Amino acid sequence: MLKKANRTVMNMGLAALLVPAALTFSTTSASANDGGAAPAPVQEKVTPSVPQQQATTTTNQKVIVNVSALNIRQGASFSSPVVGTATQGQEFAILKEANGLVEIAPNKWISKSSSYVTIASGKPSASQVKGVSTSTPSTSTASASTSAAQETSTPAPAPTTSTASGSTVNVARSLVGSPYQWAGNTPSGFDCSGFIAYVFNHSGHSISRTSVANYWNMATKISSPQPGDLVFFQNTYTNGPSHMGIYIGNGQMIHAGSHGVAVADLDVSYYQDHFLGYGRF
Repeated sequence: MLKKANRTVMNMGLAALLVPAALTFSTTSASANDGGAAPAPVQEKVTPSVPQQQATTTTNQKVIVNVSALNIRQGASFSSPVVGTATQGQEFAILKEANGLVEIAPNKWISKSSSYVTIASGKPSASQVKGVSTSTPSTSTASASTSAAQETSTPAPAPTTSTASGSTVNVARSLVGSPYQWAGNTPSGFDCSGFIAYVFNHSGHSISRTSVANYWNMATKISSPQPGDLVFFQNTYTNGPSHMGIYIGNGQMIHAGSHGVAVADLDVSYYQDHFLGYGRF
């Protein structure tokens, strides 16, 4: 009987020793799964997040300017201040890329749009930015007085009559990126006919601001357009002649559409469906 009692006491003691451990395990498990604070991880490695628009480094690539004048900006943003101008034919090594621009020298960025530049492999032969030198001067003789890109800050001056058609395209290109504004006729906002009036009056012509229908009646109708001629559309937002742009060659035009002044392909089905004809002032 005594031995049996002793075994009972020993078993109770062993149980008493085991109970706290079981309770401790149960409590910790509940804390980690019921919304409470879980224990801090041990030696956890935290990787910093990468900004969405962080510039990426590029090596062994160059950018070649294809337009008369292209703005150089202080930072990787189209809203950054303009600090210089690159001219046609200049080549620059690409240091970084970000937000649709490339860095060609510390704190000097230009657009990488294929409308304005060509990206190629290799090192540049020479480079210089108007007012902001980056290395050796370029052999380019292109004038920076006129622009062919939305990245040009100064409108082109009025040319002589003999160069009016080419300058019409240059002035039109210089306004790419201007916003759309109903009845607008300045770079702060254009509609399609206001854009035509502004471009032609700044490229050696003198025309009044009027409607698309009146411009269609004024224009000499042609079948083989040249850069600087007009292209007309009908039955867009209203019946009859209702939209127009400036033909720039290669089946393209520049016009003031609902998203602002932009280059457009004439073989797009919408323009084909509404095409009216070509004209010349």
